[in-house]
Amino acid sequence: MNWLRRLAQNRLLDVGAVVVLLVLISRWPVVLPSRWNDYDFNHYYVGSRMLVEGQNPYRTSIQAMSAARGFTYTEHLPVAGYPPSFLWLFVPLAALPPRAAYAIWVSVEIGSLMVILRLTRRLLGERLSARGWLFVAMLAITSRSVTYNLLFSQTQLFLAALVLAAYAAHRAGKPGWACLAISAAGILKFYPFVLLPWFLWRGIGGVRARWHRLLGVIGFVLAVVVLTGPGLWRDFFQYSIPAGVGDEIGRTFNYSLSGLVTNLGYAHHGFHPSPSEKQWWWFAGTMTGLGVIAGAYCVCGRAPGDPEMQFCLLCVAMLVGTVTVQGHYFVFLVFPLTVAALRVAARPTLSQVIWLTLIVLALNHLNPPDFFQRHPTWYIFVNDIPLYGVLGLGAFFWREMWSHRKLTAALVSG
Repeated sequence: MNWLRRLAQNRLLDVGAVVVLLVLISRWPVVLPSRWNDYDFNHYYVGSRMLVEGQNPYRTSIQAMSAARGFTYTEHLPVAGYPPSFLWLFVPLAALPPRAAYAIWVSVEIGSLMVILRLTRRLLGERLSARGWLFVAMLAITSRSVTYNLLFSQTQLFLAALVLAAYAAHRAGKPGWACLAISAAGILKFYPFVLLPWFLWRGIGGVRARWHRLLGVIGFVLAVVVLTGPGLWRDFFQYSIPAGVGDEIGRTFNYSLSGLVTNLGYAHHGFHPSPSEKQWWWFAGTMTGLGVIAGAYCVCGRAPGDPEMQFCLLCVAMLVGTVTVQGHYFVFLVFPLTVAALRVAARPTLSQVIWLTLIVLALNHLNPPDFFQRHPTWYIFVNDIPLYGVLGLGAFFWREMWSHRKLTAALVSG
């Protein structure tokens, strides 16, 4: 391992990291402004604008307003694709001209990325040197996941910042604020609720304190639903979710285990399953994903001595087990990947270094070459290379937690 240590200490790597960062960031002002009228920003802006003008964005097609405001309309999702909580939160931006609103939203995304990087540095303290943080920032900013968040105006950077802020509050002994932050992320886009039981359970205090936190979360969620309109929520579940989630199966940008299982089921039926077969494979995929999440919680329950590892493992399980996991969701792994890198650096072996390198490469292997599309079944497996990377990262955390559990048991028995 000496040659690896010498390579890691080479200062040319620092220069290269800075150059790469500067080159990429200099491209943002050139590329991003042209993306204002397309992709998810269309749904944020038009959906919120329709609310302001008294229209129901879940019962009324967004096509007319999209055209009137200069946006590109996408037929696969003809209504607003985000819950009422997010649309009402976006209303102040929808009151502005589209280009001005887009500029502010991009600033929010970049600001969220800076929060993620700053919290990662603060949470890891002396374990992460300034030089190490430089490489974390370089790998994060140049990742395809962050790039796709910016190009497609996604919400994942904002949500990941909220989730990491929740973990920071948990570490600071403020479980109420931690649960509030996770609940805020969840009410904006549901899947962060996967982490909520851990924050309720791991927070300081006894049973009474946990019940208080649970009641506080329930009250917060109910208040948001009431304030944003129960009728809108009903329409969102009835019209928007079926249109949005139903499109994810067979989509090559979806990297969830649930999607993989369901896609393989479709392949088994020649990609033309009957309605009952579709329903069965949807159920099988969903149950597989939920099983992974439940398994992660079981591991956390049996190896309770390392909260950092638990949080990282559950973040991985959230991405594996959620029905929809597109490439830009991997920004949730900035902190877990940094933790894994520090654990490997503390006692490096060649196999661990190779394992972590392959994980990072897999997570950036979004959108495989078109060559494989000629073989649909093989394309499913090649497309899900990022999923294999997430599973590999989860295996690393599971092994770390199990090793810690065995070491603790040995010390106690000794």
